[in-house]
Amino acid sequence: MCTFIGIESVAANALIELLEKRNEREVSFDMIVRYGTRVARVLQESFNEEPILLLSRKYQINMIENYSDFFEVDLSSGGQGALFRSKGEDKQKIIEALTKNFRCTMGIQLLKAFMSVDALHELGVSV
Repeated sequence: MCTFIGIESVAANALIELLEKRNEREVSFDMIVRYGTRVARVLQESFNEEPILLLSRKYQINMIENYSDFFEVDLSSGGQGALFRSKGEDKQKIIEALTKNFRCTMGIQLLKAFMSVDALHELGVSV
């Protein structure tokens, strides 16, 4: 079965983990690609799913337009690519909002893949 994984899900899950474990509020597009690729690999190898990552410029723009309550983008980093930042000041409220809107509706296999040791390693955080 195919599982589509949008950039907003990858960014939200990355930000949840980075906020909880390293108190970081931003994630680069390059890190989103690495994390999403590892999540897809875990999903495929552990659960026999066929993941499809939706990370193109079109999906980045859609994320910024459709999820502007949660994310903002910083393009000023020059050659390093875009930085996606969580909106808000209160760390716990940000984590709760991201969890409610991006994890509570997610299938358990996909959630396990996002929270796997291998995927978290790509973010530089540990379990």
